[in-house]
This record gives sequence, C-alpha cells and structure tokens, in this order.
Amino acid sequence: MQLAIWNEPSAEFIASGLTSGAVASPFEVVRADPAACAVMLASGKVDVALLPTLTVLREPDRFDVVPAVALSSWSYPFARLVLREGLGAAIRTLAFDPVHAQETLLAAIVLKEHYGVTPQMVPYPNTDRAALLASDDDARLLVGPDVPTMQIDALAMDLGQEWYELSNYPMVWGLFATRKGEMTPEMVHALKAMAEAAEAQRAVWIRAQETSPALHAFYHDDLRVRFDDLATASLTEFRQYLFFFKITEEVPELPVVYLSEEDDGEDDDRPLL
Repeated sequence: MQLAIWNEPSAEFIASGLTSGAVASPFEVVRADPAACAVMLASGKVDVALLPTLTVLREPDRFDVVPAVALSSWSYPFARLVLREGLGAAIRTLAFDPVHAQETLLAAIVLKEHYGVTPQMVPYPNTDRAALLASDDDARLLVGPDVPTMQIDALAMDLGQEWYELSNYPMVWGLFATRKGEMTPEMVHALKAMAEAAEAQRAVWIRAQETSPALHAFYHDDLRVRFDDLATASLTEFRQYLFFFKITEEVPELPVVYLSEEDDGEDDDRPLL
C-alpha cells in the first residue's frame, strides 16, 4: 500500500514510527507537500494520505477519515502571523501565499474572533517567505519549515497557540484519509501502529534532530498524534467556523469511519490513541 505524508518536520515525526524499525508496516511511504498529497490520493496514486483538515472538510463526501490518528498541536512554530506594528496599530492588510489555504483561513479566524480585526487579504502567489516578510502589508503570514529560524524584527504570533487561546483546544492540522469507501482494517491497524511507535521513541527522535530550545519543547510537549476527545472538540469548533466564514454552505460532516468490533480484532490489545 502507498502512504503519502507531508515532507514537513511535524509530519516526519509521525512517519518516524515506520522508519524506526519498531513495527512491520505494509506501507510504502511517499513524501510530498500537502497539496501534492491530496492530488496523489484523488488520482489513485496512493491508497491513504495525510491531508490538511480544511481539504477534508471542504469535500467530506470524497473522503473517509482514519480514526485514532491525526496531526495536531498546542502550538505551531512553522506558521506565524507577523504584525509590522504590533497589535496596537491598525491591521488593514494581510499578505499570504494562497498555497497555504488552511493557515490563511486560520489567521483570518484568529484576527476576527480574537482581536476584532478583518483585514483585506492580499495574495502573493509563489512568493518566497523572505519576500513576503519584506512586503509593506500590516500583517504577513509565514508558513514553512524555515519559519522558526527566520530573523523577524516584529511581533510574530504562533498560529497554533493563537488557535488554542481562542478555542482552548489543539489545532488539528492534518487527518489521514482514503478515498470514499476504500478504507480497510489493515490500513487502520498500520497507521495506529505507526503512531504508537512514533510516540514510544519520541525522545530518541528528538535527540536526533537539530533543534533550538523552542523547537525541542514543541516536539516534546506540543506535537500530538492522538485523534482523541480534544482533537474531536477542536474539529467541532473549526467546522463551525467554516460555516460562519462561508467556506462551506453548512457545518460540514466529519467523515470518520470506525471499524466494527469484528473488523477491529478482538485480540488486538493495542490502546487507541
């Protein structure tokens, strides 16, 4: 089976459950950016993929979501909202790269609901982060693996932490999904085993990374792989905002497929994440 997963540090932690050798896996892993993962799943090039939550919720009739495993966090140093003059000044414009649709929507939600600001959205397609940061806009949205190490001489707000302060829940960045009707018990068991193996060797994986103290704390304390009650509550909040911000015509369904007890295996004593 083919598994597409993001070529980003947070997703690489989950994939480490496969590369650690702790579990035997039926998956051949393909790494790509989030948009490419969605295209590969839709075209049938992979069987299961990590997809942005927004991608799934925009078209819930196209996907089945795997239970137990998801990518969420209490903070997210790879997505920062940079305010040129801080919160005390007017925020009239927000510069963003349209490829980061989920983070852009989240920034708009946070600014409106938490700070009472609705800036004009200014797209900069295919613009590198340094050029985006250098724009004259009042706010700039920076997303990517190099964001934590960028030199930023302005207020830089962690978008994951802002969502937590707004909702009291961790932000669910990605869900594992298959095409509608194609999920199998083998996929679910394999993804659960991958997540459990990643959790078990989290400390070892962190030591192998070149991290700053802030990133070390993120990987150790804030990055989550559990699709639990906290993740579900966060998704409920996010789904309501999609309707409120007119991204969807109604509050979208969350197309999670739960296995029957027979399919889940009576002898499988691994704990649900």
